[in-house]
Amino acid sequence: MNVVLGQAYPSRIAAIETLTGYSQYAGGAELRARAEEVVAAAELFGKAETAKNLRAFATALEILGLLADWNGAVHTAAVDADRFVRAARLRYRSFKSEAAQTGYSLAVVAALAPIDADFEVETVPALRAAIAGLEMPVGIFSIEDRNNLGSRSVGEAAAGPAEIVVAFLEFAIDGKAAETLHSLSAGEVHDLDLTIRVSSWPDDAERLVIGPVSIEPASTWDFPTFEFARPDGPPPYVFQRQGRMALHAAQGFNARPLEFRYAAEFQPRPKREESIVVAGQRTLRLDGTDTSRHPLTGYGELDAKIIQFRGRLRLEPLISEADIHDLLTLLIPVANLMGQAVQDKRYPEPIDEKTFQADFQSFLRANAAIGSELEVQGHVAGGRVDLTFRGIRIELKSERDKRLLPDDCKQFAEQAASYAVGSGRRVALLCVLDSSVKSHAPFPVADGLTFIPVDTGTSPIYVVGCLLQGGLARPSDLSR
Repeated sequence: MNVVLGQAYPSRIAAIETLTGYSQYAGGAELRARAEEVVAAAELFGKAETAKNLRAFATALEILGLLADWNGAVHTAAVDADRFVRAARLRYRSFKSEAAQTGYSLAVVAALAPIDADFEVETVPALRAAIAGLEMPVGIFSIEDRNNLGSRSVGEAAAGPAEIVVAFLEFAIDGKAAETLHSLSAGEVHDLDLTIRVSSWPDDAERLVIGPVSIEPASTWDFPTFEFARPDGPPPYVFQRQGRMALHAAQGFNARPLEFRYAAEFQPRPKREESIVVAGQRTLRLDGTDTSRHPLTGYGELDAKIIQFRGRLRLEPLISEADIHDLLTLLIPVANLMGQAVQDKRYPEPIDEKTFQADFQSFLRANAAIGSELEVQGHVAGGRVDLTFRGIRIELKSERDKRLLPDDCKQFAEQAASYAVGSGRRVALLCVLDSSVKSHAPFPVADGLTFIPVDTGTSPIYVVGCLLQGGLARPSDLSR
């Protein structure tokens, strides 16, 4: 039992330290990492109530991570900051409705209840303190029904019960803690740092080997295997080691992330049936897309934003991979058009929506990946959508009188979302041209690419907003 407690309690303590030690404006990514560690610890308790308590604590950490992101986004004036609190509220309601709640999980539900009411960002630190202060019962294992086990032989009785050895892993890549999805440049050598905590060591084992396992083609990657000799002194043991890693081939833009799992074994194999449980960050998910060698739009910042959106869409289980592929097929040339609008002053004078649609349609039609599959003026949900590509609806707007900023695209997002719902899709594209006469410098082009969740009351529809800048002043005219 002490072996498993040695895994469970450090993860809980680390999480509480993160809750209480971070600034109120940071800590979202760290809280989610701590939640993964707590879930890994919960697996060691089987069906016992302690496992349910730890999972409830992990859920609270995930919710607080979203609130930390919301807090930070509000204080830095980020676009659509409220998406984080909406996600936290939905996650809380799902958690609250779960059956067979324990006493501890009910206390967690009560502590987080302010999320489901009128909730201000200033309340976030108090919620963090409330969760950190909740007492969790001492962990015990589920009790086996020994009536069903039958009698043991004398040899089995002498050997005693099998022990559990816990190996807890933490990785860092090039000195930075490995993320849930980590971007890694192909064709380059990177540092992979491993910190491992081992709860005990079998008497007849000489070394512990930690090695990578993957279904990815062996010729496309090279990851280190770590070996640790038997240590001196009493357990637990902590080791640190650095190796080199490389991806030998860049990843296709539409390919899923590469996934690697590290497994552990003692050598020589112990005579007793000790079970070794690998916990913590045992899986590495890597994105090897290289837009520097294979550009998407011709504009580096826009490429990075599209990669970011691709990752967010893939986390949504209700969005099919086919719809993500088709949306990105549209988004790449549209983002290029956003760059042209500023770099080449493509729209120098105010134009109406009809003229914008004609130019936009001609531009997309010239793209070989789109061509004849671009449909015009379809009837959807009682209205007429401007353009459609493989079922992905495209709504166009043109503003001639006032300057728009990226956040202003939200006012058009519900119309685009309605067309998506009417087509049985969960994504749509919104393209807005601001061709009003400007007396200010343009904002960075990548800022015009926004991700807008539209709350439908049940599950969100995601609208990608593209704000094109026209009517630009000559730089020399802006001198004062």
